[in-house]
Amino acid sequence: MPTGTPTDHSPRDRFGPDRRAPGRLGSPNEATDVLALADRLFQWADARDWAGPDPYDGLTGPLGRLAVHRVLRQVLLQTVKRSRIDLRPVLGIHPLRTATAVGTAAGACARLSASPVWRERALRLGRSAAAEQLSGRHAGLWRYEFDVQTRWAYYPASVPNLVATTFCADGCLDTGTLDDEAVRSLARGLLEHLYNGEFFTYTPASDVLVHNANLMGAALAARLARTGTLPAALANRLTDAAHGAVEVSLDGQRPDGSWPYGRGPRLGWVDGFHTGYVLLRLEQAGTLLGVDVRRPLERGVAHYLRHLFDGPLPRYFADGRSRRDPNNDATAVRMAAWAVERGFAATDFAYAVLAAVVDRYPGLNTDTRAGGSHGNRALWESPRWSTAPLLDALTALHTALPRWPQPAAVAVQPTAAAS
Repeated sequence: MPTGTPTDHSPRDRFGPDRRAPGRLGSPNEATDVLALADRLFQWADARDWAGPDPYDGLTGPLGRLAVHRVLRQVLLQTVKRSRIDLRPVLGIHPLRTATAVGTAAGACARLSASPVWRERALRLGRSAAAEQLSGRHAGLWRYEFDVQTRWAYYPASVPNLVATTFCADGCLDTGTLDDEAVRSLARGLLEHLYNGEFFTYTPASDVLVHNANLMGAALAARLARTGTLPAALANRLTDAAHGAVEVSLDGQRPDGSWPYGRGPRLGWVDGFHTGYVLLRLEQAGTLLGVDVRRPLERGVAHYLRHLFDGPLPRYFADGRSRRDPNNDATAVRMAAWAVERGFAATDFAYAVLAAVVDRYPGLNTDTRAGGSHGNRALWESPRWSTAPLLDALTALHTALPRWPQPAAVAVQPTAAAS
């Protein structure tokens, strides 16, 4: 059925300005409930020093060192990632503390820094992420702590990447934990190693356009250019690079408003959390650069809300069947908060999305199913892939909520759709 026909209802249609989410789906109905969830989640992860499994840690064990061929690496990594039984103890894969998780959490806490408790948390995590900034050849950037093999690239733990750099840099900039020299090193490293003259690249060796990474680089470059601590020539280079990179990804938007993951024959899929990254970073870059991106944003949001949700439950792939993933679910909450702030969706939609996804995250005591268990629990215990993104989403949602009178707290319960 063509998009936009009268019976093709998007979540925005269901939960528009004059509509209520049916039964509110048992969701929290005031800001303090969301803040309580954020506090509970933070304490759960902090008690574990932000260490745990990661969906891409399969190559960190002894077998990973033996997997010298691309196919072997990908098979091992995907087997560990997708197994419903946690294979990590058997394979000698130990919990990881990643700078990316810590940096993301630092930025999440910084939103609440008016509170002394949250300010201390933000500064502590920001300093920790800043301490992981690379020196030497790739000075100023950040990396993953594990080798990664994807369908389009391989990059070892020794090599920085743009996603880790962006999340860590934003967390450090939000908390003010980078000194002027560290900021200059970051700016130089970003241009020297992660920009190819046309767009920002995922890794220094990559020549593949990945839209979410490109726009992360553009937004970070634009932010750095406005810090006021850089030489004028360096700031101008950052600004020019950001402008060009934004134009590249604007040209890559499809007629239906979506963005493929990347440019290339095997990169044409559309998924929820990468689309969320694209929209957030496009708006950030456009605002910082003074570029009017309102129309592409509106088209992108319309596609996102219509094709990447089944009611309040996020879809992993556009128009695909529901597939639960902690990063995708957390990003959906983050995007719902953003959509509420920007007037793209009503507040009830954000509540409904949160209630639909919150059941599986450990530490929140919201899983009411027998035994509180589900397949591949390790994936949901990942600090980088699960806890930190949800903390970021919860603090963003808290700041977006109206400050209503505070009745007694309402417990968060999973919906039927989330079971």
